[in-house]
Amino acid sequence: MTKDKEPSTMIEAPPRYVAAPKLLEMLFDDDCRPSLRWFREKQAARKIPFVKIGRLVFFDPLAVKTALDALASRRMFRGAG
Repeated sequence: MTKDKEPSTMIEAPPRYVAAPKLLEMLFDDDCRPSLRWFREKQAARKIPFVKIGRLVFFDPLAVKTALDALASRRMFRGAG
């Protein structure tokens, strides 16, 4: 084990794929959860990563959170400059 990494950061959980409604419940509080329609618009615009298995669509919560964080960061810095 190296000194620069914590033991908890060295172990990554395997991806867990979930459907869109469950993902929204996992990522957002009840008070500030966006609509499923908004989420599907972001999916259609390819701003949120997804996996298709046949006609079913699933999401990796960690990958979606990372994409949403990047989307928010771009919007914050868009006006500055």
